[in-house]
Amino acid sequence: MRKLISKNLFVIILGSLFFLVTSARVKFNSYATECVSLESDKYITINIWNSKKGSKYTITNAQREAIHSILYSGISNGNGCSTQNPLLNNIEQRANFKKIENKFFRKGGEWNRFIKSSTTATTLPITIGEKKWKVYQVSISKEQLRKYLEEQKIIKPLTNGF
Repeated sequence: MRKLISKNLFVIILGSLFFLVTSARVKFNSYATECVSLESDKYITINIWNSKKGSKYTITNAQREAIHSILYSGISNGNGCSTQNPLLNNIEQRANFKKIENKFFRKGGEWNRFIKSSTTATTLPITIGEKKWKVYQVSISKEQLRKYLEEQKIIKPLTNGF
């Protein structure tokens, strides 16, 4: 009987820990981006909006999702910008980043270091028309983000192999 109680207690504790870990994850979905400019000082400025959150989309979510976009999906060309490939461009790099992702994106996490500026966009992207969505313009230091990933041994330096 005592063994059964300790097993059940172990299962409850383990289940609670799993719930806490999975519920602490930052969710990224339904955001869309549009390149505004690619600056000579290695900053990229994008418009970003979230079709599910609409007018309830916050600037903090926009900033996090802008970093997420640079890391995982890149930015397509437009407005004089060339296509920006994602910084995590293979399975190994993504797996390495997954190990630190929750810590990186948590409140007060490292992600905030790479935001230069963010404001509400004054012009709406053509693709959303007159919808009541909040659109933010976020400038990100792609070069500093790349250096951080190199320091964390998530990606290899560009000069690797030369």
